[in-house]
Amino acid sequence: MSLIKTLSFAGLCLVTLRSSGAETNQSVSPLASLRVSHFLPEPPISRAKRVATISAQFQNAGANAMTFRAQLILPKGVRIVRSGSDNVVHLEVGERRKLSWGLEAKAAMDCELGLQAKADGAVVANASLKMEFLPAVRQKKLVYMPEPRPAPTSILVGAHNCPLWVTNQPQLWANVIKHPERTPALGFYTQENPEVADWETKWAVEHGISFFIYCWYRTDQGGAVKTRFGSAIHDGLFKSRFADKMKFTLMWENQAKGIGGVSDEHDLMTNLMPYWMENYFKHPSYVKIDNKPLLFIYRPEFLVQDLGGESNVARAFDLMREACRKAGFDGLYLLGEYRGLERGHLQMMKRLGLDYTFAYCWYVPNSPTPEQAIKAQLADIEETRDLGILPEVVTASQAWSGWSDEGTIWKIPPPDYEMLLRKVKEVVTHMPANTLSSKLVLLDNWNEWGEGHYIAPYREYGFGYLDAVRKVFSRGPDRHTDLIPEDIGMGPYDGAYRVWEQQQIQNIKAN
Repeated sequence: MSLIKTLSFAGLCLVTLRSSGAETNQSVSPLASLRVSHFLPEPPISRAKRVATISAQFQNAGANAMTFRAQLILPKGVRIVRSGSDNVVHLEVGERRKLSWGLEAKAAMDCELGLQAKADGAVVANASLKMEFLPAVRQKKLVYMPEPRPAPTSILVGAHNCPLWVTNQPQLWANVIKHPERTPALGFYTQENPEVADWETKWAVEHGISFFIYCWYRTDQGGAVKTRFGSAIHDGLFKSRFADKMKFTLMWENQAKGIGGVSDEHDLMTNLMPYWMENYFKHPSYVKIDNKPLLFIYRPEFLVQDLGGESNVARAFDLMREACRKAGFDGLYLLGEYRGLERGHLQMMKRLGLDYTFAYCWYVPNSPTPEQAIKAQLADIEETRDLGILPEVVTASQAWSGWSDEGTIWKIPPPDYEMLLRKVKEVVTHMPANTLSSKLVLLDNWNEWGEGHYIAPYREYGFGYLDAVRKVFSRGPDRHTDLIPEDIGMGPYDGAYRVWEQQQIQNIKAN
């Protein structure tokens, strides 16, 4: 199936359709053939006292033409203020029709909307939509967004940042199209835009997140350094107005063998380290603790093959630390990714000379409940600590689906996520003093929209995850205002994606 067909018609034959808020449930009379898909709010984020457009697509999947009446069933406090289509619809066989309504909520609320279609007095299809309306904010036109007001924290809170959302690869949004509840508050944005970086900085620091850990990709090894997906840092963050408000560090994505790592020690010390030093480590916003830059490494065990043995990796790490000292730092903190509990693997990481272990995410098998996912993470964190082989910097994971909804699929809603964060904070505060283990906590993930883990504001739960972070880690008051671009006349940021989308539609029509 082509991507655009997935975009427009995914879920037509499903009983349960994903939606904003949580789920859209559809039931169809066995005597009818009317299908409902994409019963959704069109803006990523909806506010009280502001018109939100809700739309639904109907398809006559039967063998005969049909006429039906569509009706919204609304909770108390929500009203229709605009209807852009006649609610009596005639569909020929195979025909599709989109209906839309403008709704307004009296106050901030979480609620459920209903949609019912009747033909000849009988219900032939219905759907439900869980919806969140954020608190009302008066719209006004500003020249630019207000400067961030950081929420102070006693522990440094960082979030992994997945920088895949580039202009020339809009197809990476494909799995989000299948899950419209994941639509970011910024829409299908491009990360090269400094305004996008400023919104992310504002939202992060105002909820207690002080730094991003960007996945960093090399395109080839053995020569001058070239990068993939680096625009989030170089074009977004570095060119943004609030670049001095947000710290950053790197996670070296060296898993692509022969491409993402190094060809030998010379490549590491002559090409890679100087590039990192000049472009990142010396940048005033790069994370340094104890006057040491932090470098996260995704697959440290792959360096054993790249450099020809464990002792060579240990030597290379010493050379990297010495290069940092020559540049005026007091060394370099090296953190290796591992989300398992094998003693042998942790011992190997220690022999390599890594300072700490960390988990990019926690793998929890068998599609667990939120309670099971929380329990499993805490158990892995505690066992890693109790093994005592290599100290850890603790990570809290919010969800997982994989890029193609493969294997285990789970999600922890914001109230349960807050509980997880409180338990993680307690673990961190009891870590040995004056170690990174007691100074940092990592959040998985800011924006892995395709892979199914994300805490940035988005359609389903709005600012729910970020509010949980603020409540747990910040000393700031719970009461605060979360702005979105339309509040101040900014955005949208999905122009490149919409151009590509129209091209795909034209291609399908042409074929």
